[in-house]
Amino acid sequence: MQFFRRLGPIRAISFDLDDTLYDNRPVIARAEQWMVQHMRDRYPETALFDHDAWQRLKWRLQQQDPALRHDVSLCRRQMLRQALSSGGMDAARAEQEAGRVFDRFLEVRSQVTVPALTRQVLTTLAARYPLVVITNGNVLVERLGLDHHFQHILKAGGGFRMKPEPDLFHAMARRLGLPPAQILHVGDDATTDVAGAVHNGYRSAWLNDVGQSWRALRILPDVMLSRLDQLLQLC
Repeated sequence: MQFFRRLGPIRAISFDLDDTLYDNRPVIARAEQWMVQHMRDRYPETALFDHDAWQRLKWRLQQQDPALRHDVSLCRRQMLRQALSSGGMDAARAEQEAGRVFDRFLEVRSQVTVPALTRQVLTTLAARYPLVVITNGNVLVERLGLDHHFQHILKAGGGFRMKPEPDLFHAMARRLGLPPAQILHVGDDATTDVAGAVHNGYRSAWLNDVGQSWRALRILPDVMLSRLDQLLQLC
């Protein structure tokens, strides 16, 4: 643990989810592969789509509608609908099938193994502080078995822009009824979590469990953690 600023009083803690409370990289890779294979096997309209083709479609849709960059769920549904429609499926059925595939994708994407250490840390902290979630992702938190720890869960999309934009941070402070300076945000990403928290008045705890150099950061957190359970010494 390394401090860069003196922490004031903390009255609530907000958490990022993906790659903070669990390793999300293999989860997303598996879900993406499931989608590619499922769309090849079940739908002739997308039989020729490989991973790169889906990525190109995503980029194109986001160029046409920049709001999709802030809503991963809506973006994926639009990708599925557009691919099916472009392949010859009628619009109404393409919309219906896109919804079905997206729901299944979300279930696969939410098959996450949460470390026992994470559960222990959250259980201990929840007895001391209100805990909340601020995430850019769309994981089904109830599938993780963690939702009972959190008083509020806010996700990007549905009118909220992604971190580091202020939307989610400001909305959560209002829900908690606390000044941002009394909320500690914990996350792994130097831009969305650290810079986002600092620029929006939160205290920032950077979970750097992969040994990155803090000297490369443009914005320093209040404290850098190498393990999630160091929060128990801090809070």
